Amino acid sequence: MPPAVPATIGKYQVIERLAVGGMAELFKARIQGSYGFEKLIAIKKILPHLAADPAFVAMFIDEARITAQLDHPHIVQVLELGTDADAPYIAMQFVDGVDVLELLRECARTQRRLPPALSALIVHDVLDALDFAHHARGADGKPLGIVHRDISPGNILVSKRGDVRLTDFGIARAIERKHKTDAGVLKGKYGYMSPEQVLGVDLDGRSDLFACGTVLAEMVMMRRLFTAPADLDVLIMVRDARLDRLDKYAADFPLELRVICEKALQRWPEDRWQSAAAFRDALGDWLYRNGRPTARDLAQLLAELAAAPSVGEVEDERRAELGTLSGPSTRIAADLAAEAAAAGRRHYLAGTGRATVDGVPALVPDEDSSSGISIVEDEAPSGGSASTAPGEVGDLRTTPPIRLIHRLAVGKQLGLLVLEGRAGILKEAFFADGHPQFVSSNVVSERLGDFLVEQGAITSQQLARALAVMPDFGGRLADTLVGLGLLKPLDAFRLLARQVGSKLIDACTWQKGRYRWYPGRRPPNARPLHLDTWKILGAGATALDLVFVEDWATANAGMVMDHVPGHDKELARFGLGEAPARVQALLDGRRTLAELGQRIKTPEARGNFLRLLYLLVHTDLAVTRG
Repeated sequence: MPPAVPATIGKYQVIERLAVGGMAELFKARIQGSYGFEKLIAIKKILPHLAADPAFVAMFIDEARITAQLDHPHIVQVLELGTDADAPYIAMQFVDGVDVLELLRECARTQRRLPPALSALIVHDVLDALDFAHHARGADGKPLGIVHRDISPGNILVSKRGDVRLTDFGIARAIERKHKTDAGVLKGKYGYMSPEQVLGVDLDGRSDLFACGTVLAEMVMMRRLFTAPADLDVLIMVRDARLDRLDKYAADFPLELRVICEKALQRWPEDRWQSAAAFRDALGDWLYRNGRPTARDLAQLLAELAAAPSVGEVEDERRAELGTLSGPSTRIAADLAAEAAAAGRRHYLAGTGRATVDGVPALVPDEDSSSGISIVEDEAPSGGSASTAPGEVGDLRTTPPIRLIHRLAVGKQLGLLVLEGRAGILKEAFFADGHPQFVSSNVVSERLGDFLVEQGAITSQQLARALAVMPDFGGRLADTLVGLGLLKPLDAFRLLARQVGSKLIDACTWQKGRYRWYPGRRPPNARPLHLDTWKILGAGATALDLVFVEDWATANAGMVMDHVPGHDKELARFGLGEAPARVQALLDGRRTLAELGQRIKTPEARGNFLRLLYLLVHTDLAVTRG
């Protein structure tokens, strides 16, 4: 039973509770003054059980602080930050209308599609707000560096007048902000993250553009873009920017608009629109050529949806008129007929990818929401014992692991790499398009459960509990830990990727052993983690043993070192900041390795220099001459 609605919050009189979310509850309230003054506002108040959590309170306060600096017609204005009963609240502009999620529900209820032009208009206005937010400056004139990070249908409001406003900067991040923002990522929002958000790397405004592309696609398709029964599978789909559902359900997607949308949905930020303004202007040009809808058209649609009876009501009336309980159904939108019938009138649920029977036609039927992805964790290496012979065999002393793996990446190879190390250590890495998809190992300490315990993510007791019930979760440890509430889906995904990647990073440091390469071999039925080969090589190089790189430097002391120009982008992909470029800049084709080493003053700096130089040489970004 929900708690009673408070009579007042601060100086505001509460009218009704509008919604309750994972962090806060939203109220409709009024403020009254002299001479009959009265104004409606919205109050966002942190939930009582979170009011004592400093991280949530700090994030909540940050939302008010950040949004208060954003005065824009398409951003909900913050009026005041206050405290009531020791719980902070934000007083905001009240928008009399619906959010896009409710708009989609109304379209489903009445079996009407949201016209593509109006979908584009909504996203156009959101992008206008983001263009302002991304370039906003503080009172000191310095850029705030804001990224919204939570663009989703529930955070886009449409007023009855057709005005579009963006709200909820609750997990937005500004440059100077120190608070961890992953805490604000709630179940149900995974389908609106960007690939870089899933991976936990640094974000910029292009992350918001990916989310805008997702919202635009869903409004036009009337279906979820990234959905699967398990949250981990949703994260995989987002990380890979898999547009299978867009390809399948985009029959009513105007081609030019789809091209614009798909550019926003590229996996790599550099392949997307490079600014909110560029994306907005592309939509503006398309809208100009396709009827130039306005806020008035959006307002008219909202009014029509509010006045329209549900399909069930129309059917009941028609049956009563015909005097029968059977007969063909009245369909208001013929293009939704098949979907509504298949879905059994399920409910569009934000983010869950599941539906409940409540008399509302589904936008997302369950039967095709699964990608058929399962997971195989810690599968024992097979040793490459397939009937086909390896396409290549070699010695790791003559072809070091870093050189070998880099060669597979550059060639965008598909197949199985088997690495045999000392004392019977065996690792198998399946590659696709040059990137590791799945890595297995016979090293006990590299198993997922032991890794999670070592990382402090779970305790030994929690691991034992999970292993005991793992058969009930399809034999998948990560899904078991998520199902038991021991790990959040986002944490489980990132830890799983780190654990699998660490197996190959360790192999990069091997000095002896043999390898076998089986071209064309595909991975087992596992979640394809699509690890970044370049970042694995960078991490592997930094893990190289100091004695090993010193011995390598001694053996090559007389070699003249030169750089290979034109590979700045590849240098950046190692994930080591500017260090590789600085080392490469020292290689002028005149000095030997020994002479370069003499310029390094401290043992620690020398070790780092040699590791990076080794990386550059074995990835063909530096050359040696005798």
